[in-house]
Amino acid sequence: MTRLARVDMYAVAPLYPSDKVAGRVAGKGEHFEWSSNHATKIHSADPLAVRRPTDNELSRPDYVDLTGARLGRLMVMDVAAEITGNGQKWVVRCVCGSYETRKARYIKACVAGNNPGSSEPMCDACAYTRRLQRGYHNPKKAAAAAQAIQSSIR
Repeated sequence: MTRLARVDMYAVAPLYPSDKVAGRVAGKGEHFEWSSNHATKIHSADPLAVRRPTDNELSRPDYVDLTGARLGRLMVMDVAAEITGNGQKWVVRCVCGSYETRKARYIKACVAGNNPGSSEPMCDACAYTRRLQRGYHNPKKAAAAAQAIQSSIR
């Protein structure tokens, strides 16, 4: 058994990062390399292509223009230019600066006051960071990271 194998990473890891959250994340083997796991959502740091509503959409009585609506940390920019899947997609911008697509049904529910999620609306990257700040960690990822550390030491 090597010296590093006996080190308690939960005790040592919080000593080297610059803040408490980074220490807690590093201690559990988590990291901030995030990628969206939703196949239908688009998440980007760059602005997404938008379009104005067509005359046909504006003439429908059930159409609601959601441009400019604020939902928690999100602001609705416009209709997404590239529609993937069923339902109309809107481009929203988070306060962190990232852009995502959301369905009109989700936005209308948030505007009406019955948020489909359990917390305030935000982009998926902010939601992931919030979960890490609150102490959530994935035991499988932590075990895989510990295994990788153990195998690299030997």
